Amino acid sequence: MNTNISGPLISLIVPVYNVKDYLKTCLQSILEQTYKNLEIILVDDGSDDGSSGICDEYARMDQRIKTIHLPHSGVSAARNAGLAAATGELLGFVDSDDWIDHDMYQYLYTLMQEHDADVSACTYLLEQEGRPSKIINNTGKLYVFSRKEIIRALVKNDLVKNYLWAKLFKRKLFDRLSFPVGRVYEDVAVLYKVFYSSQKVVLSCVSKYHYMIHKNESITRGGYDPVKEYHYFLSLYEQDKFIQNAELGGESSVGVLKRGIHLINHTLLCPPSPAFEDIIDETMLKMREYRHITPWQLGPSMSIKRYFMCKHFGFYRMLYRGYRAIFKRKHKLLID
Repeated sequence: MNTNISGPLISLIVPVYNVKDYLKTCLQSILEQTYKNLEIILVDDGSDDGSSGICDEYARMDQRIKTIHLPHSGVSAARNAGLAAATGELLGFVDSDDWIDHDMYQYLYTLMQEHDADVSACTYLLEQEGRPSKIINNTGKLYVFSRKEIIRALVKNDLVKNYLWAKLFKRKLFDRLSFPVGRVYEDVAVLYKVFYSSQKVVLSCVSKYHYMIHKNESITRGGYDPVKEYHYFLSLYEQDKFIQNAELGGESSVGVLKRGIHLINHTLLCPPSPAFEDIIDETMLKMREYRHITPWQLGPSMSIKRYFMCKHFGFYRMLYRGYRAIFKRKHKLLID
């Protein structure tokens, strides 16, 4: 693909929070893009590890970079600030501890032009320090989706994923949207609305984005966090309600119900907490809205769990905790 230096302005939003060890690699990969007409918006979310200084240093080096400093408020607030500052006709997102191939935005822009699409996307490589890269769906295949098709593909969460990076959007798709402040999985809460406003989405299964998993991050991800998982469930629930109201159909309702059952099961195994009890109550309340899902749709195991959760929750709580405790002891004995 030809290098483009005169196409429309692409605004790139990069939320930054305590990533000093990785930020320069990320920024260098953006500055080296073959597509030169970029507005690079670094939103420092109250970093205290030196990342703020790196943002300012790079802003002095390249006039395409704008730096916004915020008190720590989370990724959603940072992305909202980036949206408010963006002036480009096109829009992209990069996580500040990841990096991108030098031609990624040229590639995505050409895809968008060739297929007259509102959104273009590529795939990615999963990289962990000290381990070989894992290529995710690098088949070279090309898919063009209508609005209805892209929503259904998003719900399946197989070919099309719920993330903003590795995509190029027309800016107007975000004109009436904002990210939910105080919640994680903000991509999930917004992307389906973006796709619904799109007439056509093109996906090329060529890996050009490098998603990094760092050693310290892989360790901290080991524990289960019911609050974060509830945010994910809530985003899927809101997505499903939107899809049903828009009469787009699909299998989203079954997926939400299964996610709710998993959330309650995992939360039951956490130390007792009023906050966790509230999560269980809120999840149960929303699950009851899915009475129309049949056992045939849900499957026998999930159907049994749903029945006892909804009808005999005290008994289910005691039985499930007892079962997991026995399973854990048996597993420990096998290992020992």
